[in-house]
Amino acid sequence: MSKTLVILLSLIISLISVSYADKPFSVDQSFGGQVPAEGEPLTLKEAIGNIGHVEDQFIKIEGQITEVCQAKGCWMILVEGDTYARVTFEDYGFFVPTETSMQRSVIYGKLSERTLSGQQAEHFAQDAGSQSKIKLEGEIREYSILARGVQLENRS
Repeated sequence: MSKTLVILLSLIISLISVSYADKPFSVDQSFGGQVPAEGEPLTLKEAIGNIGHVEDQFIKIEGQITEVCQAKGCWMILVEGDTYARVTFEDYGFFVPTETSMQRSVIYGKLSERTLSGQQAEHFAQDAGSQSKIKLEGEIREYSILARGVQLENRS
């Protein structure tokens, strides 16, 4: 994928995210465990900026879903601007619909940083199918959220 195309896709995602920024989040669907009502969620960038203080703690993180595993909905990509984290689900205990995309979300989970092997990266790229916007080749360092609960807002 050319650098220009990656930049263009990032700008489009950023513009979509900005268009939602002034509207309050409204829960339309929930998956997994309960997301605590108290406390404001951190943006993905805030959470990553504070990773040393929040790693191994369950926190609320907000962002927009741009990709979902097309095989069975067992992971999704949460983005804010040009920053992303791969969301997986605690104990493989729940999944999200495979058509979940371009929806605002609040995730209750643990944030960490990890390295994907080339084989793992290739597997995720295949699961994403043709919708994948993230180039995964070789070893990749990425942020990961192990979600206990997910709230989604419909695309209206």
